[in-house]
Parts: sequence; C-alpha cells; structure tokens
Amino acid sequence: MNHPIDGKTNGPSLTWPGGARIAVMVTFDFDAQYLRISRAASKGCTIGFTDFSRGQYGPHEGLTRCLDLLDTFSIRSTFFVPGIVVEEYRPQVEEIARRGHELACHGYLHESKRGISLEEETAILEKSEALLMSITGKRPVGHRGPESIIHPFTPKLLAERGYLYSSSMKDCDWPYLWQQDGKLLPLVELPTDVMMDDFTYFYFTFSDPAVRAMYTNREVIGNWKDEFDALAQEGNKIFVLKLHPQMIGRGSRIKALGEFFGYLRSRGAYIATCEEVARYVLEQRKGDLA
Repeated sequence: MNHPIDGKTNGPSLTWPGGARIAVMVTFDFDAQYLRISRAASKGCTIGFTDFSRGQYGPHEGLTRCLDLLDTFSIRSTFFVPGIVVEEYRPQVEEIARRGHELACHGYLHESKRGISLEEETAILEKSEALLMSITGKRPVGHRGPESIIHPFTPKLLAERGYLYSSSMKDCDWPYLWQQDGKLLPLVELPTDVMMDDFTYFYFTFSDPAVRAMYTNREVIGNWKDEFDALAQEGNKIFVLKLHPQMIGRGSRIKALGEFFGYLRSRGAYIATCEEVARYVLEQRKGDLA
C-alpha cells in the first residue's frame, strides 16, 4: 500500500525495536573549513583567516572530544564527510571509522550549489564514494546534501547507485520512502530540522554579518530535550540530531551534549546509526516495495 508523503499519514504505524517510542540518530557533518568556504561562495563572498581557522577547529580539536563522548555512552554515530575532507584529514576520518561509526556522503567540496546537472552530481558522487571506500572498503549507503541542498533528480540517482537513505529534508518527524513517477523507491528519507542542528545556535562568522549565533548551552540542550520529549510522547517518530565537530566540539558544549546523551539513555530511546534505521524501515516497508 502506498502512503502519501504529506507529513501526516506516512509514518504513525512504524514501531521501533524494543518497544521504544522514538528512534534517535546522532549525526555529524564533518566538513571542517569547507562548510564555511561553500556557504560564503553561495552568498558571493569569501571567508577570512579567522573563519578558515574556526573551521579547522573541528578536525584539530573538536572531533576527538566528539568521538570520546560517543565512546563514553556507547553510541554509534553517522558522519557525513565531504570527499575533500577525506583527502585533507585522512587520519581523522580513519579514526572515525576505526571507532565503529558510519561514513556517509556529503558532497566532494561541500557543494551547496543549486542548479547543477545530473552529470555533475553523478561525478561528485563517484569521486566522493571512491574516497570513502578507500577508508571503509565498502560503498556508502547514505547521503546528506551540503547545506541540505538536493536536486529533483537526486533521490532517483541515489536509489540507482544503491543508497539506502537520504537525510536532507525537513518535512516531517518520521522516515518515509521517496517516490518517483508515482512509484516508491527503496530509498528512505530521514528528515531533520534546524531546531536539532547545532549550526542554528553556534555558527559564528565574520563573512556574513547577519549570521552570528551564540546561544547558551543550557538553552540549546533545553530545546533538544523539549523536542525529544514531545516526539517521544507522540510515539513512532525520529529525532535526527545534526552536529558539527567545529561547533559542538568546544569543551563546555561537549559537557552539555553529554548531559543530553544521558537524558536520551534514561528515557529509553532507540539510538542507532542512519544505516541501521534505514535498514529497519526498509524491512518494515518491504511489502510496499514488492
């Protein structure tokens, strides 16, 4: 049976392992300075030395704190990594994989560019996939568009290339299957939102005077707890936390994130990688894909 993607009726029948009322995915966009470079380029400007250096804080300092915290709580995460970050910070990406976390595609140069062609995106995927495979020995099965930008042809292209999931949309609180020409694709969307994104609260740059966010840790963690509680109360939902080592990896913020992880554990959340959740959803929906 096909379910419309309308944000209302395509999710409530899904239940999670162990009777959990909600599935949580702790995800990281490990894009170093390239997040800042591509974002500035999309606005017709460039970044200065301090912004470049601030992006480097992720691989130089923040990542280790993030990985150590994940180990402390025995959480396996999904890291979305641009291909160029694999080239420039290979030891760090190897360490992510060594600690048991999933690596997924996030562009090559973190290309947050609209209007590219099918051929261009195919080339970006091919290059990025090869670099991630050189670390893990297997093809990535997940994709998140840089700055969540995807194109009309992206879902079908991902499905054709064997991807299991995308995580770029913001349209509902549960996973759904993409559709193409009225037919379901074996591609799960795992939506998130700016509310569950540390970028919203902590992204500070001198290249764009309109973007200088610096919320208190207590306010951010409070927002995340409130949203988690509300979704868990409704049941059968997902909570996709989207983090960046260059931002969440500051000492005080990692401490606050640890508090939130403890909160999730105490509330019985099903915490898994994006791949694990996508495979579970596809298994539950296999009758619809037959």
